[in-house]
Amino acid sequence: MTTAIPLSITPADTILREAGQRVSRKLRRARLAHERSVAPLAGVPEEVDLFFDHAPSGTYPIVAFRTVPCDRWLKGLCTPCSYSARSYPVGIEPAALHASVMTQLEWLLQHFDEFFTLRSTGDLSGYRLRSAPQRPWYMLQLAGESSFFRDAEIPSEYRRAILERLIRFQDEANVNLHVMIECRPEHLVAAERSSELETLRPLFRALDVVVNMGYEHFDEFLRNVTFAKDLSAAAFAEAIEAAVRNDLDPGAFLFAGSYVLATSEALEQTRRSLHHLEQMGVFANVMVPNLQGYTLPDLLYELGLYDLPEPYFLLDLAELLCSFQPQRARRITPFDWFIGGLVSDPPPRYTVLDHPRRKTSSDMTAAIYDCVLELVSTLDRRSFEATARRLRRDSEYRYYAEELERTAARSWAERQCEFVRAAESYVDEYIARLATDAP
Repeated sequence: MTTAIPLSITPADTILREAGQRVSRKLRRARLAHERSVAPLAGVPEEVDLFFDHAPSGTYPIVAFRTVPCDRWLKGLCTPCSYSARSYPVGIEPAALHASVMTQLEWLLQHFDEFFTLRSTGDLSGYRLRSAPQRPWYMLQLAGESSFFRDAEIPSEYRRAILERLIRFQDEANVNLHVMIECRPEHLVAAERSSELETLRPLFRALDVVVNMGYEHFDEFLRNVTFAKDLSAAAFAEAIEAAVRNDLDPGAFLFAGSYVLATSEALEQTRRSLHHLEQMGVFANVMVPNLQGYTLPDLLYELGLYDLPEPYFLLDLAELLCSFQPQRARRITPFDWFIGGLVSDPPPRYTVLDHPRRKTSSDMTAAIYDCVLELVSTLDRRSFEATARRLRRDSEYRYYAEELERTAARSWAERQCEFVRAAESYVDEYIARLATDAP
């Protein structure tokens, strides 16, 4: 186990965080009840949960093994998250759930053509990958319910078995694999202290493994009060060092915004967080805000206390990333960032592309999205900037320009307090409305 490192937040901040947790716990209990009613799971899981995100080679699967739920999700931590919001079988021992991850993996590999070959070019040109046979390259991202290196979700013997099975599969299918792993920082540190990372290092090299860890925000208040991440900057830095020592190219998830931030503040805090990661030499996975059902941000949106930004926000975010140039110790990918959050699992209720209160037209929204996807696909910064300038000259940009001018005089703590109090008063009605609206 890792040694707890105190968080730099005040007692008043802790009270605020705990109030938000109480609301989130109530929402998540309602979500689990809803999932059990509409999608009951009667036996041991046989299939992974997955969705697809964009990369220069096409789309790639982000894979979650269905196993023991995330403990932090159950506690109401990690406020925007809906990752563990799935129905679970009742009465199945954890050992049986753990053993099922290999069945789930086989199901994924049986559908390799559907999930990989038909969605990607098989070309990872520019990647700094190991010497391997001349055959197509494909990438995938793996997690447990929240963290690949959390023993309660995937015990160490199954982690090894998963990696070994993927290595064997490469020869069976005549492909090469590049694997990304998601985990919490403290779980990676624990795996190093137990010497597990050292024993797995040959497997990491055989799959060019990179590791992505949630950090959310550089600012301590946003990370540990608003997002309730329960993670110190020191613990995150320790995990980055552990990743580098064990040949794992480390990346961090950042949130580009928060329900307590105006859009201009969201951009500034993203810029600060990226500067911090740049100094650390870390890859950035920047998550665009979305709204998941039965979460505090979605409840606040329903109350009219929080809005997702206009789609033009994506152009400003992409420009920040174009200037992001960390000096990474083991640079596997030829680029330094991803943009996520526009698709996720479970599917969002709304994103910046489709939320009902946006003013930007559907045609302009599509043009903005196409511009960003083209940048992701080609990494052609000049072409992106030229298209972005043209899109900003359109009269619809005024909606976003007005949004950037809006400010809030109160402190983040004052906003947080108001929003959580409003959520406490509205949570029962919100849950009832979602139950009524459910198909």
